[in-house]
Amino acid sequence: MKDGQIVAVGTELVQCVRIAEMIRRHGEQFLERVFTMEEIELCTDHSDSTTLFARRWAAKQAIFKALRCRNRGVRWTDIEVVPQSDGGFHVQLHHMADAIARERNVQTCHLDMGGCRTQAIALVVLTH
Repeated sequence: MKDGQIVAVGTELVQCVRIAEMIRRHGEQFLERVFTMEEIELCTDHSDSTTLFARRWAAKQAIFKALRCRNRGVRWTDIEVVPQSDGGFHVQLHHMADAIARERNVQTCHLDMGGCRTQAIALVVLTH
């Protein structure tokens, strides 16, 4: 296999109102189940926190799809979206998500997120 070969791709589109409703209904319980403490701190520090949470939720869903790791013991917090100094994002995989990525020989997880006030989208490309 060549360096940089695509292993898998995942996408997700979510309505921001759906995430806002989950936060309203379940509060900290939802946030702490889905997001790491660092992600929670980063998102809650902004006026558009719902949009930021929705983008991260979409990214995590896209990674779940690309890794095909449903029902394999991966927790939401095993996938962390970390901001980079250049304005982009880095994906940090922990615990079971990291183990599955290693099993599939994933070297890099490329992530792009976007959206607007009403929708969030994420695209993930896993490469060797």
